[in-house]
Amino acid sequence: MEKKKMKLWKKILLVILAVFIVFSIFILRNFIIISNLENVSKNVASKTNYIANIYSLQSNSINITKSYNKDGNYLTIMQVHSTEFENLRKLTIYKNNNEEIGIIQSGDTKIAILNDNMIGSSIQVNTFMGSSCEYTMNVWEKLILSVISKITTDECNNKDCYLVEIPHWKMWVDKETGLLVRDINGGMVTDRTYNFDIVKDEDIVKPDTSDCKIQE
Repeated sequence: MEKKKMKLWKKILLVILAVFIVFSIFILRNFIIISNLENVSKNVASKTNYIANIYSLQSNSINITKSYNKDGNYLTIMQVHSTEFENLRKLTIYKNNNEEIGIIQSGDTKIAILNDNMIGSSIQVNTFMGSSCEYTMNVWEKLILSVISKITTDECNNKDCYLVEIPHWKMWVDKETGLLVRDINGGMVTDRTYNFDIVKDEDIVKPDTSDCKIQE
């Protein structure tokens, strides 16, 4: 009887050990992938010359954004199309050295906000690490993310990606660059594309404010 109990306990311990080894391999694999994505993303996150195209779909609304960025200057145009309102809604944000302009448009009504009163900012390069090239996860943060993430491979928008799934959030991340290609966060689906080192000064065109009401 005692020998049978010993054998049973050995089997239980072996099963627990096997599960622990498999789980450890799972975490180690995720940790390596996350670390590699963090490293490669730094190459593009620090770039200051790029065109960003962003398409977001949520419920009955589609947001389309195109942003030209060069060395801290930018021209960003955001359009919102929705079945909930008839008029086009549009936001234009412009910065060229010390001159800043924001134009809010709803149908034919346009309001311009100038310089210190301007709202909004440039569209940052969005990588697996977010939109800041200065932030680096510590080992503990990467370990937690490795535990809670399911990471597989998938193709998205003709890019070879890692599909990173955490509760209520899916991210398709370009394996080569660490750029966020698509993410589904709650009910919002967002696709992103970037073109680097092609923006010229003449691409950042000052918007016409002649038909705008100037907000003081």
